[in-house]
Amino acid sequence: MENKIETFELKDLKKYLKNKKIYMFLGNSKREQYSSTTELSNAIKSISKKIEKNAIIFYFGELPDQENLDIGYVIQELSIKRQDLEIILINHTEIEDYPNFVSKLFNLNIKTTKKRGFNNNTDKPLGTTKFWFDINKITKIEKIFILGGDSIVFDEYKLATELEITTEYFPIKRKFNEDGKSIIKKNAPISEKVGPTYEILETNT
Repeated sequence: MENKIETFELKDLKKYLKNKKIYMFLGNSKREQYSSTTELSNAIKSISKKIEKNAIIFYFGELPDQENLDIGYVIQELSIKRQDLEIILINHTEIEDYPNFVSKLFNLNIKTTKKRGFNNNTDKPLGTTKFWFDINKITKIEKIFILGGDSIVFDEYKLATELEITTEYFPIKRKFNEDGKSIIKKNAPISEKVGPTYEILETNT
C-alpha cells in the first residue's frame, strides 16, 4: 500500500489548482458507515459518469475498508472506475502508508483540536472545512457530492450553498447512529436511517 507521492506546499497547491476542475465528497465516516453495498455502488456508478475527465478529487484521508463502508471506500471505488482522475490527499493525520489511488499530497496543519466543522462561538470554518472554504476563493469547486453524513456534513452543505457551490445529494442509509454504536433499526423512519442530511431533501421540497 506504500506509495511515494509528490507533496505540495500551500502556495504551490493553489497555483496547481488554477483552472482545474475540482470535486469533493462528503458522507459517512466509519462511525456511522453505510448499510448497503448495493445502494452505495449504485451511487458511485452514477457519480462516475458526472465528473469531467482528468478532474481533481479532494480526499480527506478516510482509509477505505470494505468491511466498514465509509466515504473513503467511495473514493477508492471511484478511482477504480475513473483512473483518469487525480486524487489529492489533504492529510491532517499521521497516515504513513497512503492508498495507492492517491496522486499527490498536501499536509494540512490543523492547529485546533476540531479537525473539521465550525467554531461554536464564531461559526467560522475550521480544519478541513476551512481548507476547502479558502481554496474555493481562488479556484471555485465544481461540485460537492454528498452521500449521507452527520450533522457537520449538513452544516458544510449549508456553507457550500452560501458559497454557491453546486451540490448533489444522495440520501444513502447508514448502519449506525452518530454514536457509532446504536444500530439503526429496520423499522426506523427514513429520516433516521439516512441521518441529519435527510433535511437537505426536506428543505428542497
